[in-house]
Amino acid sequence: MSNLRVGIIGLGGIARPHCEAIANLDGVEIVAVADLLEEKRCEYMDNYDIPRGYATHTELLEDDEIEAVAIVLGHQLHHRLTVDACNAGKHVLVEKPMAISLDQCDDMIAAAAANGVKLMVGLTQHFYGTSVKAKEILDSGVLGPAITGVCYMSKNWGYGSRRPQYRSRFHGGGMWMTNGVHVVDRLSWVMGSQAVSVSATIGNRAHYQAADDSATAFIRYKNGTSGVAVAVGYADGGPNHECQVICANGSLRFSESGEKYVRVGKDNRWEDVPFDDPPNPMHNEWKGFVEAIRKDIEPPTPGEWGRHVMEILFAAEQSSISGREVPLASGGQWTHQQSGTPVNIDHGWI
Repeated sequence: MSNLRVGIIGLGGIARPHCEAIANLDGVEIVAVADLLEEKRCEYMDNYDIPRGYATHTELLEDDEIEAVAIVLGHQLHHRLTVDACNAGKHVLVEKPMAISLDQCDDMIAAAAANGVKLMVGLTQHFYGTSVKAKEILDSGVLGPAITGVCYMSKNWGYGSRRPQYRSRFHGGGMWMTNGVHVVDRLSWVMGSQAVSVSATIGNRAHYQAADDSATAFIRYKNGTSGVAVAVGYADGGPNHECQVICANGSLRFSESGEKYVRVGKDNRWEDVPFDDPPNPMHNEWKGFVEAIRKDIEPPTPGEWGRHVMEILFAAEQSSISGREVPLASGGQWTHQQSGTPVNIDHGWI
């Protein structure tokens, strides 16, 4: 079987781990990149032996050899570029956050469905070795049903090097959209349910910018559990990236950044659990995307899941403004798969 031929759209810092993952993965290769800056195009073409470079995404999408694209530009560009790529018949892996409004998310999902292509959102927290092992433990049932969870991403916001669009909520920036998306995704995944409502406090407390830098959200889930998501971009402090799940017959703690670990709590003590570390942070993500295309199955983090994560994020913002708990639009009903495609038994919504 020939390799899946991929184009990378946008060559900022996050493009590098995407390229490194593909370079170390069988069955996929990068055949083109697109970026407005010629210097960036040449750098990536030289470093990763990529044959073609284009100044715009429209030129890249006209390349008939390309079967799939990775969209790794600013948050405010995800919607337009994804729709264009789907309409060009390309499978799409789009970086988080999926988009900056639910209408945009719906457009992206509809474009993928209309053109018969896969749409996957790059929610990396699903794919780390620590996260995979943690979910494996929870799914095994050895700890019993989950009762509650607390998920953190507390780190230096890096204001001085943060690009303007990421310091502007108008463009989809701020700590909550940029990194809170990871916290909400990870928490919701390990709690094993869709959310029903959110109560949150979100604000700008440490930096001069037109977006938030801190958020705490209490999320109720449709299976009767609840959890807390904390995302703080401080000016100075100590980082915390841990997720903790308290279950009926034990507890679980895991973290990828900083100290890397998976720990199970039983008999009033914590024990480290070994886990498989992939060759690079996006290895499992790209492996899942390629598999979804090759086998015609639902991607591990499909557009519908990415939309649900965004629905939680937007509801949290509404709650912070109103001072009230905000029900999600889906209310007490469950959203459901519409594609009718098989699912990956090793990964996904549950």
